[in-house]
Amino acid sequence: MILSDLPTDILLEIVKVLPLPDPLALLITCRSLNALSNEVSFWMSVLETTRRRSPIACPPHTDLSQFTLPRLKDLALSWLKLQHNWDQRFPRIVQPATSARLPRSEPTLIILAVQGTDILVLATGGSLFCWDAKLGAPFPFPALDTGGQISQIAGSDMPGVCYLAIIARIFNGAFAALDRRRYIITIKHEGGKVTSMTSESSQVSTPQLNFESLFVAEDMVGTIGTMEYSQECLLVVDGVGDEGRRFPNSNSILKLHRSVPHHAFLVCIAYQGHLYIILEDASSVQIQHIPRKGLRAGRQDSGYLFHSQISSIYSNFEELCYMVPSTPFYGVTAAFVRLHWNYGNETALVTSFTFLLNTFTDAYDNGSGAVSPLEFDPDCVSEYVPGQLVDISLVWQDHSGFNVTAVIQPNDPLEPPRLVLVRYHPETKSTSVHDLTVPDTIDVKKLESVCIDDTSGAVHLVDTEARLSTLRYV
Repeated sequence: MILSDLPTDILLEIVKVLPLPDPLALLITCRSLNALSNEVSFWMSVLETTRRRSPIACPPHTDLSQFTLPRLKDLALSWLKLQHNWDQRFPRIVQPATSARLPRSEPTLIILAVQGTDILVLATGGSLFCWDAKLGAPFPFPALDTGGQISQIAGSDMPGVCYLAIIARIFNGAFAALDRRRYIITIKHEGGKVTSMTSESSQVSTPQLNFESLFVAEDMVGTIGTMEYSQECLLVVDGVGDEGRRFPNSNSILKLHRSVPHHAFLVCIAYQGHLYIILEDASSVQIQHIPRKGLRAGRQDSGYLFHSQISSIYSNFEELCYMVPSTPFYGVTAAFVRLHWNYGNETALVTSFTFLLNTFTDAYDNGSGAVSPLEFDPDCVSEYVPGQLVDISLVWQDHSGFNVTAVIQPNDPLEPPRLVLVRYHPETKSTSVHDLTVPDTIDVKKLESVCIDDTSGAVHLVDTEARLSTLRYV
């Protein structure tokens, strides 16, 4: 039996295991198979397979059956065109760049992009507001004024709702921090637009430590903190929302199994009710699993302990920042950014982007919440870009975690800064570096904030003149 003689339902099962562009190649093999291009079920199968690998241009939990045939085709082809463009050495803008004036002239940072929507969350002068990236205007909801300086940010996406947690430091006239407050902002959305924005706040009772990381999920929020060279950390977990009301609040001291050097990164993420404490020290990453079962019971028991190695040829380094994608679902947990140089050649600076990789465990959990849903690759993957990151506000990791955009100053001070795209390729576990095309109307030297959105194929830029520009690569 030849392929074209197979029943449609069998062909659709085959399509489910074919990544793009293979299903499209199948269509052009013969006339009978080409008829599949007019089947909604064909395009739904293609997109379901695609969005298990990386985001597409709609919220991650969207029911694809609501889309028309032309819309389904457009989603698939747009994804394919974007990947092809971003794989070029110099990805090109395919639509005219747009720009809009922000409502305030103060320095403004993009702090969140809600996956598959037009929603950006901007912070300026201690205030937060939602921005419509498509219309180039704020959404009609009052800004949230924290009354202080935002020091920690964490976000979590759920169907139709996004949770954003922040910690703001409140200062007195002498610039001494009087108080720290935690805000939990709930952003509900539909059709890519904000439908409501609410918040609740509370005082942070724990002291600020040398290393601190904030995390949030649909039912819990918390922080992890420790001091330099300590082998213990303070983990604070609180329940939030309707689900979290059954979640016991708890404070615990946990052993970290290694000391925390001054150059380390300490990160905590939540996934499927489990916590992962990530400690990176430039040579390796330790990931400590805190099971959902214990958290639900008000305990913070240690579960699995994972390690991932980092290879580097540079003798000196300086920590810059870390980033976490919207979810580890696609296989990237975090990215760490450092500056490197060798003795005797301090002017030849290199910025590294190190990807911590994960997979899903095959272990059976039987619903107990004791087994980690994630396990981690034994080796991280790093890319080295000549030059140095201009500022930690000028680097961003997208929703999948595969793409990082950053403003890099070349080692030759006479050269202008570059807007680079660092890509991780999961099929080959390799990386590549690309120079994004930027219109002459945008001065990269004046940028204050960057954001890359792999669902829309856009890069958003905020400059010192309170202008937000959007570059579209699909």
